[in-house]
Amino acid sequence: MNTHESGHAVPKVYLIDDDPVAVFLLVDLAESVGLPYVVFENAVKFLEQDLSGLEGCIVSDLRMPGLSGLELQDELHKRGVNLPIVFISAYAEVHSVVKAMRGGALDFFQKPFSSLDLIERVQDGLRIDRERSELLSRNRRIGERIAQLTPREKEVLQGIFEGKLTKVIAGELGIGVRTAETYRQLIMQKLEAGSIAELVRIVVDAMPRYHAHSQ
Repeated sequence: MNTHESGHAVPKVYLIDDDPVAVFLLVDLAESVGLPYVVFENAVKFLEQDLSGLEGCIVSDLRMPGLSGLELQDELHKRGVNLPIVFISAYAEVHSVVKAMRGGALDFFQKPFSSLDLIERVQDGLRIDRERSELLSRNRRIGERIAQLTPREKEVLQGIFEGKLTKVIAGELGIGVRTAETYRQLIMQKLEAGSIAELVRIVVDAMPRYHAHSQ
């Protein structure tokens, strides 16, 4: 394994290919646009590392000894790793392409491929993963804020999420309407929501179990 740039949680392009010529071309391509990269000679080697917290985009050959690119994709799904994957292969059979794309691959390139097209898709993958990471971080922060609400605030929030009027929430909880309104305002301030619609969207994004509970 060779690293172009080290550092914790630095987004990288993970180049997985057992063909030295292909690796040379991929490395040259990554370096030409200044993308940090890591090279793995096969999928097994890639999976041996600590996969938690990885950020970036995978570029993987389809046919490799030990574990194929499609088997790598399945294994990553099982482990909850959602890095964008771009497949490359000299053997782009229709069933392999279909399986890869249905499995969530970002794209599939047949060798020889256009360097420009490949690097554009890799950059798309890096952008997609960055946005996903930012969303997860935001939702984690909101989830922490929801967890810090008082028991009464959580009850009011649940009522709001279920679409109940303030007076209904107040009646069910045995509190005054004005008190329920005060709780609602406190909740919106703590979760940084500018409206009821935004509050509900925040909860749906950050705490899916609320949605399931309200069905």
